[in-house]
Amino acid sequence: MVILKDELVKEEILKQAQGLFKQFGIKKTTMDDIATACGKAKSTLYHYFKSKEEVFDGVVYMELNNLREIVKQKVEEKTTLRDKFDTYVLEFYKEIINKVNLYRIMKHELIHESLAQAHFDNITKYEISYISKLLMEGLDNNELTGIERKEIPFFSEIMSAAYFGIVRYSLESDGSIDMEKLQKVSDVFLPRLLV
Repeated sequence: MVILKDELVKEEILKQAQGLFKQFGIKKTTMDDIATACGKAKSTLYHYFKSKEEVFDGVVYMELNNLREIVKQKVEEKTTLRDKFDTYVLEFYKEIINKVNLYRIMKHELIHESLAQAHFDNITKYEISYISKLLMEGLDNNELTGIERKEIPFFSEIMSAAYFGIVRYSLESDGSIDMEKLQKVSDVFLPRLLV
């Protein structure tokens, strides 16, 4: 029963912190702010989290899980590899914008550049594995004939780099994501792979 209570307290802390980070950013949000928003003593926060950065890590993890569930559900509704990729691109990057704290990671707007890079690397690794999964399914369903199984990791990395490169460039230049350019990545790669 204590474990359940601990999980509920942690969840409440993360939800309150998420709103504060969204509104004020990680730099301006303090542990005092989070404690006040939760109606808890600051010592309670430190019982569950060692630092504000650890709270932020928890918020990012929560947002990523939510984002991935949304994307996975939308992608699984599609039947062809092409439709799955189109949906993946649209939904993943649309949700990045909706998840302000993830958006800040993509823009590198954190206290420490290394913290932003560590989160970005984690996101990238997961997305490469997800793209690999989609390509493997396409190969198994005979939709993907332009490459061999051993080439899937390479193409997954290239596609991920192209998608993330466009996203980062867009965010750093004007703060918005150019969905048309993202779609062109699929338009360039998929016909070669589906041959």
